[in-house]
Amino acid sequence: MTKYTTFKAFEKNFPYQIWKIVADAASRQFAVELRDTESTYAILYVFDFDGKEMLKHRQIDEKEWTLEAIQHHTIVLKRVGDTQPVKEGILFLDMQGNPRHLWQEYTWIDTYRDVVKVRHRNFQSGFEEYIDIETLKKTSDTGRIQEYCSAVKMPVPYNGALPPYLQHIAIQDLPWISRAADHILWSYHTKEHAHYHLNLSIADTSKLLSTQCLLSDMPKMIPQPYFQIENQIFLMSYNKRKIVSYLV
Repeated sequence: MTKYTTFKAFEKNFPYQIWKIVADAASRQFAVELRDTESTYAILYVFDFDGKEMLKHRQIDEKEWTLEAIQHHTIVLKRVGDTQPVKEGILFLDMQGNPRHLWQEYTWIDTYRDVVKVRHRNFQSGFEEYIDIETLKKTSDTGRIQEYCSAVKMPVPYNGALPPYLQHIAIQDLPWISRAADHILWSYHTKEHAHYHLNLSIADTSKLLSTQCLLSDMPKMIPQPYFQIENQIFLMSYNKRKIVSYLV
């Protein structure tokens, strides 16, 4: 096996289970939402891709708010209603957790690059507007590009023939595959006694470069191994109270 090193970028532990993670490749930041098990209030953390903490344990004291996005050094939250999926209310916070702006009259529809698509609560359909995340200005310009050009990638399940360097491994269920530059990333579960291990194998077009265990001794397989931004992967532990990131 050719010598190849995968570096651990950081490891973060949390007091409650992770509810949601959103990331912004442009600012190299990601936000994490936890849920307090007793109050069910959202608790927010923000880190950069090196693991530096930007915001710690910012509790939102209304349980209807949930994390939606992070862009332009702004944390975007939306209000979730009791009788419908999304209730009116959009909140922008800065990196210190202070409110930048609250729109109580708008319902969140979607998030795109640089903007949030919204609709006034008086309308059931149509009349969409866009709030610029950086400037806070509203516009009804529907000619803007509506694709959310996210750099966040997910590995996909692979059900084809395995390359020779993986065929000797007793892979449980289907492996996942993704790319990082010229390298192919294979992630898969193996089983030892009654426990599962999540492994990562990195290869070029012809040979295996390295293999390492990412998560070990899990009672069950996890449904999605990681999300990836360029050559960095981010994954949650089985109990959803830890995030680990590797440079691959």
